[in-house]
Amino acid sequence: MKHFRYPVLILCAAILSIAQNQTSSDIPPYKNPSLPVEQRVQDLLGRMTLQEKVAMLSGADWMQSVPNARLGIPSIKMADGPLGIRSWAGPSAETNAMVSKNKVMTTAFPAGVAMAATWDTDLVQSVGQAIGQEVKAVGRDMILGPTVNINRTPLWGRNFEGYGEDPYLTSRLAVAYIKGVQAEGVIATVKHFAANNQEFERHRINAIVDERALQEIYFPAFKAAVQDAGVWSVMSAYNKLNGVYCAQNPFLLKDTLRKQWGFKNFVVSDWGSTYSTADTVNAGMDVEMPGGQPMRDWLKKPKTQEAGNGSGWLVPEKVLPEISSGKISTATIDDNVASILRVIFVSGQFDKPHTKTSELDTPPQRALARKAATESIVLLKNSGDLLPLNPSKIRSIVVIGPNAAVARTGGGGSSLVTPQYSISPLKGIQDRSGQRVRVSYALGVSMEGEDPGKDTAEAQAQLRNEAVDAAAKADAAIVVVGRSPALESEDFDIKSLDLPTGQDDLIEAVAKANKNTVVVINAGGPVIMSRWIPQVPAILDLWYGGQEGGNAIADVLFGNANPSGKLPVSFVKQWKDSPAYGHYPGENLQVDYAEGIYVGYRYFDKQKIEPLFPFGYGLSYTKFDYNDLKVSPNKVSSGTPVEVTLRLRNSGSRAGAEVVELYVHDGHASVDRPLQELKAFRRVNLAAGETTDVRFTLDQSAMAFYSTAKKDWVAEPGQFDVLVGSSSRDIRLKGSFDLQP
Repeated sequence: MKHFRYPVLILCAAILSIAQNQTSSDIPPYKNPSLPVEQRVQDLLGRMTLQEKVAMLSGADWMQSVPNARLGIPSIKMADGPLGIRSWAGPSAETNAMVSKNKVMTTAFPAGVAMAATWDTDLVQSVGQAIGQEVKAVGRDMILGPTVNINRTPLWGRNFEGYGEDPYLTSRLAVAYIKGVQAEGVIATVKHFAANNQEFERHRINAIVDERALQEIYFPAFKAAVQDAGVWSVMSAYNKLNGVYCAQNPFLLKDTLRKQWGFKNFVVSDWGSTYSTADTVNAGMDVEMPGGQPMRDWLKKPKTQEAGNGSGWLVPEKVLPEISSGKISTATIDDNVASILRVIFVSGQFDKPHTKTSELDTPPQRALARKAATESIVLLKNSGDLLPLNPSKIRSIVVIGPNAAVARTGGGGSSLVTPQYSISPLKGIQDRSGQRVRVSYALGVSMEGEDPGKDTAEAQAQLRNEAVDAAAKADAAIVVVGRSPALESEDFDIKSLDLPTGQDDLIEAVAKANKNTVVVINAGGPVIMSRWIPQVPAILDLWYGGQEGGNAIADVLFGNANPSGKLPVSFVKQWKDSPAYGHYPGENLQVDYAEGIYVGYRYFDKQKIEPLFPFGYGLSYTKFDYNDLKVSPNKVSSGTPVEVTLRLRNSGSRAGAEVVELYVHDGHASVDRPLQELKAFRRVNLAAGETTDVRFTLDQSAMAFYSTAKKDWVAEPGQFDVLVGSSSRDIRLKGSFDLQP
């Protein structure tokens, strides 16, 4: 029978080939992963009924889009970010209060403002990728982050979520975060578009922002997210912009996002931010959240209504009549649904849906959280080189304060992550001290509002006296102060830049009792320090450092790590110095951004106001020397890049990292321009005594301003100054080049 082998094999192969061809031809194009995405989108769109299309415009529940079982379209399962993953079961006010055994527990990374203080795009991308991995591990598909709204006022309750006051720094970090998340096939969501810069009356407030300020300050991070990172989703904001709700604002969602920037993916509403049907759909809103019964139950609650939430406008029973009446075209519905389908295909969710695993809070992710927290810490003051603490001289330490024994990992609201563990500053210091240094603890003052019994004048005096007695007996005192998630959060703005009640008194008293007092700020932004800063030799800003914040601050205190963070926001001496002062929170539900483009350091430079600590500022345990600035060519034609090089040397005795900041000054423009604008930066690690070349390339965007007359970016011929330094107020090297006509 051997002579039959080959004919049989040939026959089997032929039958198999026919079967494969038949199977291939039977597969609808939209199910074929080898076909171009646009072909798959259009094929699937053509198979859907109008009712099926409309169903996709509103959510299925609190954090899930509507699936289509008939055609195999999966739901997009969402989760809050941007600092990690929070429960998706309902509003943060409810899920954050759930008992711990029912909570979603994931890695708590440092707050956005802390990540911005690292000025480390590679690190931010790694954190984004780790968050993407955890999104998949919990079986979700989309993370609601990053937050890129500019720190216009230091009182905004969500400043800790964002990347600070500068549009260029924010843009670069946003791109890094998004690339990290989407490398894992997880949808990143850049938010909140646009001009969402306060929580006060956020559902009703009308932000009046001029065109140039929008283009130069508030839009760049969103534009970079779309054009440089290819972000898969954009979230609209609650507020009105120039009289129109952001969720139904065609200038934002159609003219800017889609026509000018070329965005082809989907727009999702912020939860409870829609107020119409036809206007919202026609403006380019693709997915309204939340939806289903959770949405209906939520809208009935008095607090939901009191806050001004709106939702339930894009449900089929409201959209279909608007189509029938001609107020919404079927072509518009096709565009909306195509945007959603496109992301489902591009992200890989249609072909390889995410399945829940146990890969959460892994050792590498914990190590990354610790690295991020450590790099974010900013050394604000270090008189007499008190830091790092020397165990041969400092044999006893008392750790004091309302944030000493408690790990304040993040601010409140929808970004608050519940970690499986968290390290308080006290715990980190105890573990780092080992047997070499004796560590004691005193509360000193209770966190405002947490324990009313300890908020009385008598109770505060007793706690303060106990702390002072302990400080007087120790070689050094570390006072950890700041805010809590109950005082700094989504839903409301910070009531004052002053530290919470009793904390200033505590610092003053401890500093008098112990000359080696170190203050650690554990908050999401600036605090007023005028009462005690002259008496305190050392100050560190921990921000909200995530679950590893306690280990990170201990590493810096004892010199196991050299502080390298730089401020992504200017620290004001007083609230009156802020550019938003007098134009916040607005009147009659309207806030005028009267400062225009002069936000943050741009304002302080123009008004010649000395900040407490300037943008880009941060000390080190070592010293860096800047030399040999070269700008080439010195005459450049339009569209030709400019190369900037310098020599950076670590002239100290410790390894460390320096952030080299490059600012550009245009003194010849036909319009008013800031004295300097950040246009490049680089974080450089150097061993003691090491020297390296630092290089930057400036393209024409580094020279341009937005012309309201031409409705475009313009770089006018003339001399541009290049300013390189260690902060916006510490310029070490200057050069220039001429842009030719």
